[in-house]
Amino acid sequence: MSVFNTKENSAICVLPWVHEYKKINGDIAPCCLGDTLADNETLDDIRDQMIKGDKPRVCMRCFVKEQESGFSPRIQETTDWLKKFGEPDLKNPSIQFIDVRYDPTCNLKCKTCGPESSTLWQKEKGVSFKFNEANSNYLNSVDKAQLKKVYLAGGEPTYIQGYHEFLEELFIVNPLCEVIINTNLKKLPDKWKTIIKKFRNLTVICSCDAIETLGSYVRYPLGWSEFEKNVEWVSKNANFLQFNLVASNLTTHRLYDTCTWMKKYSKNINLSILTDPECFSERAVPRAHRSVYIDSITKLIDFPVSAYYALNFRRKTQYLIKKYSESAYEESLHQKICSEITEQDSHRILQLADVDRFLHNWIHG
Repeated sequence: MSVFNTKENSAICVLPWVHEYKKINGDIAPCCLGDTLADNETLDDIRDQMIKGDKPRVCMRCFVKEQESGFSPRIQETTDWLKKFGEPDLKNPSIQFIDVRYDPTCNLKCKTCGPESSTLWQKEKGVSFKFNEANSNYLNSVDKAQLKKVYLAGGEPTYIQGYHEFLEELFIVNPLCEVIINTNLKKLPDKWKTIIKKFRNLTVICSCDAIETLGSYVRYPLGWSEFEKNVEWVSKNANFLQFNLVASNLTTHRLYDTCTWMKKYSKNINLSILTDPECFSERAVPRAHRSVYIDSITKLIDFPVSAYYALNFRRKTQYLIKKYSESAYEESLHQKICSEITEQDSHRILQLADVDRFLHNWIHG
């Protein structure tokens, strides 16, 4: 029996044995979903707890997701790694999968994001988060020949020159390494098109939460026409295209339309349910308006996503229906989203009243 059997051991995850995640601010976590390690915590501690079947504090988000929907990144990442690369050495963990972030440069200021991950957000809020030179140096010092998997996110990866240079060097010494680029595809420079076509084992994850004008509003200031052209190019030229679709109370009422559009380019749709910021959750929506959300989600129950994503997709749609049907309405969250949208729209050309009357009506009353 494998030590990494996620059914037999509900605490185990392969990532602490093979993966390293560094946030832009320098903090370390077991993965991008995990909480930051405290001063008295180490990855050795996390591994020891998992082997004993004890659920680490920093990994609770996965365990909560499993309680709610029966699925989590812990299960997915472990299953995928064992299938592709086999079991890691329990006694000698080594870095084979990296996700190191150091530059918040971004060409969007998405509604549910913030200044830590976007320079456009920083400009709007009048704050600054520095380029993390230590993380940049660390990424460049990694032994690229030993890597099996690389994940690049931002900011926006295609705006970060260091990421492109890293991939050029990686291709020379390790052209079969699995590469994942999480991008908004607002722009796709020619040099990135070239590197995308070079790697045989490269996935482009396209972040898209809604289509057309609502899509541009939620991921402001996305230009829909150019974005769609870039999606089409990737669908024809990249090894693999996946959509990351985040369901918030700004987008869930249009999920069916969004998935229908995505299906033209890829059925690889990874559905996530937004939990933070809380004001963008279902709990901010008055019950009188929730039937519109439920109707849209219900249409997705038998939606034809690819087999790899199907189980997760079905569970998430069922869970979304439950949340919009049963979650209590919290007036304080409603007031908060009203204030947040008003503040954001005061800095932007697209206004909610002109984008989506349904959203405008329930948010602003």
